[in-house]
Amino acid sequence: MTLKDKCILVPIALLILLSMIMVDANKESQLPIRGGCLQLSPEVPEFRLQGDAVVLRCGFLESYLQMQRFSLTEGNTIHFLRDYGNGTEVSVHTEDRVREQRHQLWFLPAQAADSGTYSCVFRNASYCCATTIALQVYETRQPHLDAISYPMFAYHGQKGKIRCYHLKEFSISGNLQWYKESTPIVFSVNRTRYRRDTNTTFTIQDVSTADEGFYTCKVQVLFNNTEYIVTRVTKLSVKAPGPRLPKENLRPKIVDPVNGTFFQSYFGSSLSILCKVSTGNQSADFTDVIWFINGLFVEESFLSGRALLGEMMVTIENGDNYIELELIILEVHEEDTRAEIKCVAQNSAGRDEVMAHVRLEDSILAWLVVAAAGTICFLTMVCVFLYQFLKPKRKSDYILARQHSTF
Repeated sequence: MTLKDKCILVPIALLILLSMIMVDANKESQLPIRGGCLQLSPEVPEFRLQGDAVVLRCGFLESYLQMQRFSLTEGNTIHFLRDYGNGTEVSVHTEDRVREQRHQLWFLPAQAADSGTYSCVFRNASYCCATTIALQVYETRQPHLDAISYPMFAYHGQKGKIRCYHLKEFSISGNLQWYKESTPIVFSVNRTRYRRDTNTTFTIQDVSTADEGFYTCKVQVLFNNTEYIVTRVTKLSVKAPGPRLPKENLRPKIVDPVNGTFFQSYFGSSLSILCKVSTGNQSADFTDVIWFINGLFVEESFLSGRALLGEMMVTIENGDNYIELELIILEVHEEDTRAEIKCVAQNSAGRDEVMAHVRLEDSILAWLVVAAAGTICFLTMVCVFLYQFLKPKRKSDYILARQHSTF
């Protein structure tokens, strides 16, 4: 291969490498554009009751902005638009009852007329991205309990924990009252039947089918020295222990990841961790798979708003049933390396759990891109110089005729 060929091939190879790096780095940034704004996937819809204090927050959008290194400030915030259909969106009319505050939309209290689709928009002089969130406000609890409730299940004869979900946006000003259907729950001093664990959770001992139903928590919250009511409903279903199979065939087994696995990622990038559970020849309906962060549910941990759970998938392989549940960290931070990330699979026969950890690697993408570009320019200049300096002298392709020559 000649010097000229080498000088041509080396920069071309480096350009191809640089292109591959840039394509890979921008895979996740290919988002649809509408109205000049990048459109993210819709947020999880909200189902609430009329008369309650309601907060709309676009957590996915906030996490995406963090990944793009945008900070939310008073002058650089998320604004809300009301979608009235036919592509018509207008700014939310803020008043004493409806307010934009802390990058959120507050309804104090919510009314049925507030139901609809809202757009969350972040815009500055050079950038715009948006998403949508649907809100449905019901006038009464009946017959909409299934829509507004959080599903939970417990196994017959075991413990069942009931939670009052999604209260972190509020400043609680009074005691939380629990109801089974419409009957207040009394927590006895000896804590024999219902055991109150925290202000927002309690445990039912020795669960039976009589415990099935709707559990409501009501709490007073404070906003600008005014008290409002927040209501949350949990639907508890009680499952039978399952068919009488040998115990070793009932107990779930986590096949992936292996206990103690380190998942490597870069600071600021996303990370997906899949928990795959084998339930053998038993139906997956009898097994629960849960992710915990430092012993807390994901939505209650420090990763709340920065992590989410994928859809639980059930598959069959070689006659065995498997459950897959993905934990997605939208943006990895240094503090995540110290977190205790645990996947737990449990049913009436027992439980299995594995611990996973996050390990950060130095992000070399920016340096690699700069170095590759600089190297290409440098090598191109060197090759041109060497080629001009070392190229062989070409012989003249013509002959001067002699003067006065004779033949």
